Amino acid sequence: NENNIASSQPRSPLAVVEEKWKPQLQRNNANNTSASGSVGNSAIPEKERQNIAERLLRVMCTDLGALSVVSGKEFIKLAQTLVDSGARYGAFSVTEILGNFNTLALKHLPRMYNQVKVKVTCALGSNACLGIGVTCHSQSVGPDSCYILTAYQVEGNHIKSYVLGIKGVDIRDTGDFIHHWVQNVLSEFVMSEIRTVYVTDCRVNSSAFSKAGMCLRCSACALNSVVQSVLNKRTLQARNMHEVIELLNVCEDLAGSTGLSKETFGSLEETSPPPCWNSVTDSLLLVHERYEQICEFYSRAKKMNLIQNLNKHLLSNLAAILAPVKQAVIELSNESRPTLQLVLPTYVKLEKLFTSKANDAGVVSKLCHLFLEALKENFKVHSAHKVAMILDPQQKLRPVPPYQHEEIIGKVCELINEVKESWAEETEFEPATKKPRATGEATAAQEEDWFGKNEVYDYLQEPLFQATPDLFQYWSCVTQKHTKLAKLAFWLLAVPAVGARSECVNMCEQALLIKRRRLLSPEDMNKLMFLKSNML
Repeated sequence: NENNIASSQPRSPLAVVEEKWKPQLQRNNANNTSASGSVGNSAIPEKERQNIAERLLRVMCTDLGALSVVSGKEFIKLAQTLVDSGARYGAFSVTEILGNFNTLALKHLPRMYNQVKVKVTCALGSNACLGIGVTCHSQSVGPDSCYILTAYQVEGNHIKSYVLGIKGVDIRDTGDFIHHWVQNVLSEFVMSEIRTVYVTDCRVNSSAFSKAGMCLRCSACALNSVVQSVLNKRTLQARNMHEVIELLNVCEDLAGSTGLSKETFGSLEETSPPPCWNSVTDSLLLVHERYEQICEFYSRAKKMNLIQNLNKHLLSNLAAILAPVKQAVIELSNESRPTLQLVLPTYVKLEKLFTSKANDAGVVSKLCHLFLEALKENFKVHSAHKVAMILDPQQKLRPVPPYQHEEIIGKVCELINEVKESWAEETEFEPATKKPRATGEATAAQEEDWFGKNEVYDYLQEPLFQATPDLFQYWSCVTQKHTKLAKLAFWLLAVPAVGARSECVNMCEQALLIKRRRLLSPEDMNKLMFLKSNML
């Protein structure tokens, strides 16, 4: 028994206490296993239970955000650890033995950060696809805002995201400065040669990111800019569309009144739009959706003057134009499945909508012409969007007119040509075959096969899927048949169409709160948010 061996080394008081408690703990454990069923919750005296409840209420009153924390599994694990420590070493003063809890946690923050960082780096480094997707998107909370940098890749048949960094937005920050920050953070997690598709918001200068990879604009930000540019009150006033201005003002008054609320009339949709969608159309669509309930509400309150000033015909026409735009934003911001392949079909769908309404008479026709101009100016379609669309076996080339087919097929072959080094090693291990004669036709056929054109045409000749497929499951099944296209699919379809996620709002609120109260340094705050996002 090691306890009976004499030792000349001095032992700490904590070790002596531990030695005293170990045998007793073992005996208690043996007794408690048989008595645990009968003792149950009565093991703690009622007075002690009341004391613990009082301390919990004090914690909740200090910060109402702790309501969900004290019932979470991590808080219960902390409490259990403290109870176990007391059982091992006896009653002790927490402040004397452990010191300040914040100081203790921050002391071990770098160690935990490095542990999780190694796991994230290994996950991104083991990426078998051609590259990753990276979003750099700002999120505003009141007057302040911050950037969130997130990496995306396919793991198994699902898209996995990793929040790599958070940075407060400074007015003096330029697009080049943000680009340098993004590149510095990425260099800590991925190799410089990995191919990257960036998705940024309108604040970021895309030209700086285009040098490091393909840079796409957030689709929700783009559609938001389309609506904002058309329904801007200065623009409407300059074009003598005073009835539209009056309608927007009335809808804002109705939506902003105390009587019109989600609690009274319910929300518009089950799925909310992304945080970067901040459109003036929300109040208009809400009034149109709940028109009958609003009229009933104000008739009871005997305040029908607002309803009488509402142009119901114009409201219906505008809602018919704007509702599909908002629905497109919601579909593009879906976080549970790929969305990049929906960007080009969305553009085509909205272009057809605005064109069909442009032939109407009156104000609606003028608005639709403005929407068409704004769509072409703000909603840019990149070659990555075209390639992603063709990689959806339910769509392929169906959403676009026939005269664009060859152009899109050419974009696919160009992208295959750009990344062909990734599978060049695989061709070296293919069994040697008899070389054909160096005729012009044979050379052209080899070149087309090298660029993947034959593979693309073979894929396009297959029948379209009737039901919505699981895209990654589909490409996993046909990897041997369409090798080059499958590699493109596992890379591009992991890139989101929208750069902002629903969790960004809560994360930015916490980060900016820490910044305003100066609770942590910017470096520690970034590490803490990294742990919060990637530790579980």
